[in-house]
Amino acid sequence: MRFWQTIKRPPWPLRIIYFVLAFYLVFGLIAVFAWFEFGRSAEQQVVELGWDLTTMAGIILAPVLLVGLLVGLIAVPVHRWISRKLVGFIEDRD
Repeated sequence: MRFWQTIKRPPWPLRIIYFVLAFYLVFGLIAVFAWFEFGRSAEQQVVELGWDLTTMAGIILAPVLLVGLLVGLIAVPVHRWISRKLVGFIEDRD
């Protein structure tokens, strides 16, 4: 049952992987269609467009994910430490 729930509603890392695979599959199919219809140069242009979009997404998403990871690894423990200290301080005053 749990496996089926993972397929129906996958966690966010799997969603990202599924999206990337679907993205490349769509561009691959478009490239094959362009190759059959218009020739090798059209197929090469579609492949270059896919790589350019991948590069742009990487330039934008990589720093965002890195900063989010660092904030999660640094800010969350500091926030929890401060919260524990404040709770102990407030309890000591009562």
